Amino acid sequence: MSAVSSTVLQSPGFKGAALAVLAAFLFSCLNVIIRFSEPYLTVWHMIFGRSVFGTIFLFFMARSMGIGLAGYKRRVLLLLGCTGTAGIIFLTIALLRIPLFQALILFYTYPVIAALISPWLTPDTNSLTDWMFITLAFLGTGLILWSGKVNGLELDAGHIAGLGASVFMGLTLTLIRRISAVNTPLTPIFYISVLGMLASIFPMLHPSVGLKVPVLGLAWIVAIGLFAVLAHIATNKALTFIASAKVGSISMLEVVFGAVYGYVLFAEDLGWSTLAGGTLIIGASLGLAQNGAKVPAREQNGKK
Repeated sequence: MSAVSSTVLQSPGFKGAALAVLAAFLFSCLNVIIRFSEPYLTVWHMIFGRSVFGTIFLFFMARSMGIGLAGYKRRVLLLLGCTGTAGIIFLTIALLRIPLFQALILFYTYPVIAALISPWLTPDTNSLTDWMFITLAFLGTGLILWSGKVNGLELDAGHIAGLGASVFMGLTLTLIRRISAVNTPLTPIFYISVLGMLASIFPMLHPSVGLKVPVLGLAWIVAIGLFAVLAHIATNKALTFIASAKVGSISMLEVVFGAVYGYVLFAEDLGWSTLAGGTLIIGASLGLAQNGAKVPAREQNGKK
């Protein structure tokens, strides 16, 4: 029995799932930190701070491990750096503008986006059952958007940002999976960090934003950067063991954490349509994870 347990613990599926759960917890902590840092930082300060912190942290971490960060398939790395940066910017906007649960549940339609994109960029394929789950997820998204109106919330840039973050993150995770076999988990995060730094520095030069932040703001920047880097490392490492759709689905535990944090820390109520839509999206994503993104048999044989 112990031998069987040891085999399970050492299996790629278990390692990938455990890393995805860890990433969900770290990202949920990051979301709360972003909310609490709002009085001291703008969106651009948050993005720039986490990007600078990530770049420096990853540089020294890679150096201590004796590995390079330039990576292979650099065009794909540059592309995922751009899409990853866009996803982070949109998600940060959504977290600050709309209730935490709504922002996260809209963002977590990205397993569906990953499932739609994966057949074009990776060996992963979708079955008829997968398409049924994808349809359910889109129905759930509609309920979430409608819940904004029935709860007296305006469907503003926050909702659009949540959906935008989903699209860009789904594409980013699929691209990471495509190049994960020839790159370390640190490399994609490094590219996202560098491009995030470049994308946020220009808005900060505008007088309405500025470069100065209070001392407490610097502490929040460090916290944001640390949790972001650790969460991304856990996610990217998980992608080396299991498909992007599965990683995204398991990571939806972040939504559960978000619902609890929103209710306890920010007094956010959940309407029936929000709960119904969230249930459809979570159920659909879990269904995608269980059904799995299937790899052609010839490729499986080639990996043995």
